[in-house]
Amino acid sequence: MNRYSLKIVKQFLVLLFLAISLNSCVYVNIDGSTSFNRLVDSMVQKTVKKLNQELYLTDTVLVSDFVNIDRLENRSRLGFLLSATLKDRLLANNIIVKEIELRKHFALGPNGFTALSRDTTNIHTKIDDARYAFVGTYSITTKTLIVFIKMIDLETGNIILSSQESTFITDEILDLENTNKMQQVYTPIVL
Repeated sequence: MNRYSLKIVKQFLVLLFLAISLNSCVYVNIDGSTSFNRLVDSMVQKTVKKLNQELYLTDTVLVSDFVNIDRLENRSRLGFLLSATLKDRLLANNIIVKEIELRKHFALGPNGFTALSRDTTNIHTKIDDARYAFVGTYSITTKTLIVFIKMIDLETGNIILSSQESTFITDEILDLENTNKMQQVYTPIVL
């Protein structure tokens, strides 16, 4: 192999390495769809070591629907999809999960996460045997979807761990969030 061919092979390998390593932060599949599974799994994997330190084998965690922090609502399909994916990824890591409805048990307001009652019996019997809750939020900028998860100690309100990931906005994300279905507004003609 001559010197020029060796240089080309080295450049190709460097470019291939860069493409693979940079692709790990971009959660867009080759067909243009978003890989929500990889995105959420990356967040869970960042926290698994600490999760294993905090949780006992018999501990149950609560997982609520993800909410858009700009609107503080959990009515979008994107929020439900992210929540379902988080539950799946936690279960894959042998963490017992109970599903809750955010609006019934918790509030997310201008001052952050709040349990609607300090007395867990007033909230719901499902919460009695849980020490922690995972609360997921997301924000959509003009070019990026940013997703956050926080594990909160239900007794103290302290955030035990958190993780964040982001990916480029795709049509799929906008469709799931219903932001690309803007109604066209016509201004009246003044005569």
